[in-house]
Amino acid sequence: MEDSQKLVLKEKIENDIQKLGLKIEELRDFTQAIEPDCAIGRISRMDAINNKSVFDASLRNSKKRKSELEYALKLVEEKNFGLCVNCGAHIGMDRLLIRPEVRLCVACGRKV
Repeated sequence: MEDSQKLVLKEKIENDIQKLGLKIEELRDFTQAIEPDCAIGRISRMDAINNKSVFDASLRNSKKRKSELEYALKLVEEKNFGLCVNCGAHIGMDRLLIRPEVRLCVACGRKV
């Protein structure tokens, strides 16, 4: 992988980490506990609990992806970055721009 490509990926990763950090802070506000004595109707309370579950899942996924991106940021300067950890083939730049944290090429990713 060329140095210019690594620079583009590094900037992309840093930008994605920043965006995810903001998203995580926003999601934390939506994942607060629903108080049992909250003065909303039964159906509205059920909706609020359901929505909280959706936001909880989104928060977990965002934290996981942020962690993976932070790890990828550490690896981006290594000579093996952009190579499939399974078969050693080059991972396409288009794929890395979409998901810089991926470690498998398309072929090996299909096998999983």
